[in-house]
Amino acid sequence: MAILTGNNGVLKLDATVGGAVATIAAVRNFSIELTSDTIESTTMGVDVRTYVKGMSSWSGSADIYFDPTEFDTYETTFNPTTGLVGASPINVKFYLDYAAGTGNDTVFTGSAVVTGYTVNSSFDGLVEASISFQGSGASTFSTGSNVAP
Repeated sequence: MAILTGNNGVLKLDATVGGAVATIAAVRNFSIELTSDTIESTTMGVDVRTYVKGMSSWSGSADIYFDPTEFDTYETTFNPTTGLVGASPINVKFYLDYAAGTGNDTVFTGSAVVTGYTVNSSFDGLVEASISFQGSGASTFSTGSNVAP
């Protein structure tokens, strides 16, 4: 049985920097939620409800320590003043366990729209940011050597 620890997690966006997929630095945590609608198929004369699978979707979020240089790097993705939060989907990779160069990664990948980017500042803490994603299309889960960088 594989046991994963959160300290090996990595979040990558296809907001290319220097021709490569960019890794978001200072990630504190992230989450992925996969959901499916259910459609009631109960007919008259039956005392127990029945359901069939409906549409599926996924979403995610991440909390990071805010770094102004990173904000500049991903300005076209995160800057709401340019009108691009919520615009076109970008490719995202949520690595649960990132073992660079070993081919033993565990990752959720997909195309997502950045639906929100919130910066939080308090007098007794570090400046943080929260990013929210809405999946566009299917999400895939991969583990081991079938994960592309």
